[in-house]
Amino acid sequence: MPRRLPLYQQIKGLLIEALESGEWLHDDVLPSEFELADRFGVSQGTVRKALDALVGERVLYRRQGKGTFVSPYQDEWERTGFVVPGFGGRVLIEPVLPELLTCMRANASEEVAAALRLRRGASVIFVKRLMRLNGQVMAMDDVVLPAELFDGLDSRKIRQVGGALYELYHRVFGVRVVRTTEQIRAEPAAADEARLMGVERGTPLLCVTRVAYAAEQRPVEWRRSWMCTDKYAYGSES
Repeated sequence: MPRRLPLYQQIKGLLIEALESGEWLHDDVLPSEFELADRFGVSQGTVRKALDALVGERVLYRRQGKGTFVSPYQDEWERTGFVVPGFGGRVLIEPVLPELLTCMRANASEEVAAALRLRRGASVIFVKRLMRLNGQVMAMDDVVLPAELFDGLDSRKIRQVGGALYELYHRVFGVRVVRTTEQIRAEPAAADEARLMGVERGTPLLCVTRVAYAAEQRPVEWRRSWMCTDKYAYGSES
């Protein structure tokens, strides 16, 4: 007989289901612990423990004296992007605009399969985009998604949300990104990157490999971005 989850984890799962169904949207305040305890037929302590776990995973956040809220979308360029160094340590954050090049079915490489916990060759959705600053190409994204989670994703859906992928994942597919990990290295531009980004082959680029996770630490997106840094630096805020 399978072992039952602790009660607070069961309540956590029910809260995640409610979030993914759209019952509460980003920055909405959740019902009080008393109301949630009554809804699920458990103690307030059990509800508090479930909420604590979701706060720890950045699915929810708290405001002192205000309650518990749904965390806003951590969109891909909302907390990271290009910065222009200024005087006195100040930086100017510039908007980054996506240009969709490709959205197609593919098979997972060994690297992607390991990151997304898929079998090698599993069906995935591959998205390629250019990122522009003031009309200039400053980055290129390769995004890979498990097809089983994002069945039906196509270019039209991506364009409908203006390229805001994390919001699309949640609103259309019920997959909410709650955290990301990144590995950053420098590498010379290969022929494909050089052609699409309009730089000389061998130009130094910053290469950022990111894995995005939903609740329960489930990997839902693998992404590799190549970035020009001759005029801009890459900034990150957690």
